[in-house]
Amino acid sequence: MAALLRDLAQVAPSRLPVLLLGPTGSGKEVAARDVHNLSGRRGPLVPVNCAAFAEGTLESELFGHVKGAFTGAHRDRTGAIEAAEGGTLFLDEVADLAPRLQSMLLRVLQEREVRRVGGERTRAVDVRFVAATNRPLEALASTGAFRRDLLYRLQGAELVLPGLEARRHEFPYLVPRLAAEVAAQAGLNLPRVQEGLPQALARHPWPGNFRQLRNALERALWRCGEGPLGPAHFRELDPPSEAREGWVEATREFQRALLKATLERHGGRIADTARALGLARGTLYATARRLEVDLKAEGHSRA
Repeated sequence: MAALLRDLAQVAPSRLPVLLLGPTGSGKEVAARDVHNLSGRRGPLVPVNCAAFAEGTLESELFGHVKGAFTGAHRDRTGAIEAAEGGTLFLDEVADLAPRLQSMLLRVLQEREVRRVGGERTRAVDVRFVAATNRPLEALASTGAFRRDLLYRLQGAELVLPGLEARRHEFPYLVPRLAAEVAAQAGLNLPRVQEGLPQALARHPWPGNFRQLRNALERALWRCGEGPLGPAHFRELDPPSEAREGWVEATREFQRALLKATLERHGGRIADTARALGLARGTLYATARRLEVDLKAEGHSRA
């Protein structure tokens, strides 16, 4: 991570497009914000999730449109590219761009100008491009699903963000820091972090990476109250239902075996068996019924 952060700080002030790669929830949006904040650019950071729109809607979202360009276009609309003038356009899930939009974006990157949907004139733009995806763009380019020339344009600088799987050794540092951030954002008091909690959280797989961990921390902080914050406040650390069922069944079998063995050792005498197990006579009968131990079928005589 130190090398990654160093690379990010070095490339941020340049005009190079930045391509952020990494699994879902690994912090690509946070990295895009850091690139923008360190760039020195005075315009805004404008994020667009390319997977959140249908192709036609995304075209208008990115490039804008003129009045009358299509049904419902009652006025001119500025697209995200123009809105990011002087700043940064963050294209999240860029691998989901349709081929036609890939071509249109490539032209913007090459010519530094944009034309609104239905419009005739182009507008020069000064925009820094940051793109992100959790999909293998090289593999998509080799199959033709993603334009290789667009990939080359976006790869001005390429930063790969690791998932939590590769950062388990950092949990003693990450967990208190994330807990402090989440508590501040949620307006909650920050309790003391119980010793051993980071190690317990590090053993969980966290397939959703930082996004999942942050959500888990916020839920845990609400449950925790004044603290200390510990493993009991994380439902993700509860044993899987299969494990719980296995434990219950194993306990039941142990009780059955103990009851039968104690009955046999005392010659089937109920009073002596109950006394040996520390149970009242009525409790012993109820336990036998719960464990499906038929005392008569077992051939024991009642004292």
